[in-house]
Amino acid sequence: MSALERMTERDLQIIKECLDAAVNGPFFPDWEFHTLMGFTRDEIAAMKASWPTTSDPDEQDDAVNNVLNMLLGYPHGYDSRWHEYSAATPAQIARTLARWRGDEHFDGTVKGTFTRLR
Repeated sequence: MSALERMTERDLQIIKECLDAAVNGPFFPDWEFHTLMGFTRDEIAAMKASWPTTSDPDEQDDAVNNVLNMLLGYPHGYDSRWHEYSAATPAQIARTLARWRGDEHFDGTVKGTFTRLR
């Protein structure tokens, strides 16, 4: 079963909101975006625009993994602005990320954040 097939409609909405937050929000500085995500801001924006359709499932898999992972684990300092981009809580995003990855549990430690990087 693919990651997309494991997602609920709410999961798909959460992921789209997270893609938008990564692209349009204050969470990741331009100079560090590609290093954190493995993709440019424009590449993530294009994925968001066609979400959930993709011509490259492997690329989409890595992008979704990295965006959700970095929103949860990168110390961006903008937690108070999260509600401007998504109604999902960090716990809901963590559950969505775990389902996306096919993991039984979400490791919220720093080690877990680095282990999930792709």
